[in-house]
Order: sequence, then structure tokens, then C-alpha cells
Amino acid sequence: MDAVEPIDDWTAILANLDVRPVSAGHTPGAAGFVVRFRDRTAADDLLNGEQHILATGDFTMRPCAGFPELQTTYPFDIDAVLLNASTEDTYRTALNESLQTVLERAYAGSQVVIATSSLTGLHYAILLGHTAAALDRELPITMVGQAAKLYNALELDDPGIETREVFERTATVLEQGRVTIAGPETPQKGSAARLLNAVKDDPTGVFVQLATGDAAPVANVSCTTRYIELRNHPSIETIDRVVRELAPKQVVIKHAVGDTLKRFQRRFDHCFTWGTNDEEIHRLYEAGEWQAPEWIAETAATQIRTRQWERAQNQPFDPDGMRSPVRRDAVDLEAEGVDLDALETTFGRTSTDPYSTSTSDDDVTAVETKENRPQRGGGDSIEAELLARLEAIETKLDLDRSEETVRARVLSDGNGEQLLYLLEQADIEAGDIIEISVSGADTGETQR
Repeated sequence: MDAVEPIDDWTAILANLDVRPVSAGHTPGAAGFVVRFRDRTAADDLLNGEQHILATGDFTMRPCAGFPELQTTYPFDIDAVLLNASTEDTYRTALNESLQTVLERAYAGSQVVIATSSLTGLHYAILLGHTAAALDRELPITMVGQAAKLYNALELDDPGIETREVFERTATVLEQGRVTIAGPETPQKGSAARLLNAVKDDPTGVFVQLATGDAAPVANVSCTTRYIELRNHPSIETIDRVVRELAPKQVVIKHAVGDTLKRFQRRFDHCFTWGTNDEEIHRLYEAGEWQAPEWIAETAATQIRTRQWERAQNQPFDPDGMRSPVRRDAVDLEAEGVDLDALETTFGRTSTDPYSTSTSDDDVTAVETKENRPQRGGGDSIEAELLARLEAIETKLDLDRSEETVRARVLSDGNGEQLLYLLEQADIEAGDIIEISVSGADTGETQR
């Protein structure tokens, strides 16, 4: 590490070549690079002699954990783009599906474990913490292992998040209503394996895999499992937008092979598109000019150059358009893809607790019934249902303290639901909500 020198501005590499990092979205702290070189044959012409290449790396056009997205407006022309063409069309859907599941189960009191890669875990913890804060709800989040080390190294401070780089006992990082984030996404080793082993026999526990690669889904466990592919890459439409707005002379496609690569080679008609994936040396720039690929006919090359010139006439120019590189801004949940309105509908706090009892002027307690109780979040979340049932139980106990003991057998429907089959007759009717005291068959202990 002592040999690594961090940079955040133009840095000379050779006499006529400089490099500068730019924020790229995708993962917290991800960077692309702009390479600037001076053509020695055009040393007397500053404007024409200076050329710029943008190497995107993996990128998004949305911010990531507060780190800015890749920008497409610079105070100079981008002449060539080394374009990572990894695409994903379902990221927003997968992100909001996972947030809905995690919040629902955590607020219902489950132990929730999330297994994913370290950088995705870091990103997800930040979104989860800020989402809970936006909902005005408390949500304890613990990051462990490598994800915790990265969070601490970046010196971040976000709502509800604590870190435990090392833990001896899983009980110290697990708790009902807490979300614990660990890696790797395939829990065969590391923190994720230890935490899965701790919750796998708990029918109320939840184990969520946020897969960024080809992880195998967990099976044959008693806890609830969820497998969600969460890859933060741009859509194909976003890549089109990047190339359109940058209007480069050259595009070199990376992270694409086979038919995908061939489609990209035919996709852009206003620039020369390279993507050979061979081991030959291809010269993009020589003798003051950007070169056409040797396999393109001269008539086709002339047509492409004409379109380049037309695009260049409409290219925006912003002399102050280059941001400070790879520095964090405030987290904008909606810009990052979070459907906050939908989550607010289900989990948001109202100004008053809709389940609390109210007292009239003459101190008579007004009890809400199932029919007149305000429905939180449309009444479609596990948490709302549990709270409604608990309050109904309390109301029943307040109004009628009669007690009867009957024996029952615990059944399961195979989908995580537990049912009671009464072995004796009881004075209850269908739809009644009752309190149950559970006596363990082995210990004789009673739970309420």
C-alpha cells in the first residue's frame, strides 16, 4: 500500500500524457479515467494537439451510495471511449423487491441476514439505512467482515449502520428486527456461512442472497430464503445515451463477446466501433488523425466521419462541467433507483400512531375495532397485520378475561405457516382472535 499514490486531479504519467479519475457510479467509490495526450506533431496548435480518451470502467448514469454517476459533459471533446458494455435492465425492479422484502421481515421482528459481495453489501446497507430514515423508522443494520472494513476505510457515517469487522459469536451480530450484512453471496465460507448456519433452523429467520455473479441459491433450510439478482449496471438505452451525448470519434467495446459484441459493433453509426477481442495491435490514432478500422471501406468511413461532424455541431460545451472526482455527495434515494413512494405507502410513519387508543374529554377510552381501524400502508404488509392482530388480542383481553385450557397439535402447511389443530372442544367461533399460552412438551415451560 505504501507504493500506491492516490490521485484526484490531472496527474502526469509521461511528458505528453496525463490522467484524471472521474466518478463512475456502479459501486461506492468507483472511478473511470480521462486520459489526455498531446500530439507532438501538432505542438504549435494547442486546441487540435490535445486529445482525450474516456475509459468508463463499469459505470452507471445514476449515483451510487452518494458517489456521483458517470458524467457526459466535459470542458473538452471526448475523442475516444473505452466503453464497458455490461448491461442490466432489471436493476431497479430487483432493488425495490429486495427492499420491500427486507423491511417487511425486519419490521415484523425476524432476524434478517443478507449475503452479497462486499461492495454491493456496502452500497445496499447505505440505501437501506437512508430509506429507513426517510420513512422515519428505526432499523438497526450491522455490517460484518470485509464489507465492514470497506465502510470503515471510506470513513462513512450513515443512519442505523454499525460495523463489526470481526465477531467471535454470531449472537453478537444477530437480533430480532436487525439486518446483518455479510459476504460472500454464496455462503460456503466466511461470515455468510457462519450466519446462515445460525439462522437456518429458525422458521422466522430470513436469509437473502443479493447475487452479483453466478451464486447458487440456498436450499434445504428451515428459514425463509430469497434469491435476488442485483447487478448495478446501465441498461442498453443508457449506453446508447452515453455514446450519443459524448459523440466520440472512436468507441472500443469492452466486457462484451460473441453476438452481444457484434450487435454493439453495428449499433453506432456516427463513430468507429472497435471490439475485436483478438490479440492483434490496432492503431486508433496516428499522424494527427483518428483512424478508421482497416476492415471498413473508405466510402463507409467517409459517411461515418460526416455523421461525426454533424453530431459535433450539437455537442454541448460546459467550461465548468468537470466535477470534483470520486467524492461523495448527499444520498438521493430516488436518483439511485429507490421507489420511495411505494415504500412510504407500506412502511411510512404517520404523524400519529394509527393503532393507539384515543381518550375523549370525559376520559372514556375509545377502542378501535377491525372495521374502524385506520389501515397503515393499505394493510398489505406483514407488520401491519401483526400489529393489528396484537391489538385485537389486547382488546379481547381487556373486554373478556375468561380463560380456558385446551390441547392442540401444531401443524405446518409447508410454506412457513404454523397452524393449530384443536384436540378438544373449545367455546370459540370461526374468526375469533384469542390469546394462546404455549407449554413446551419437553420442558413444561410456558410462553405467551
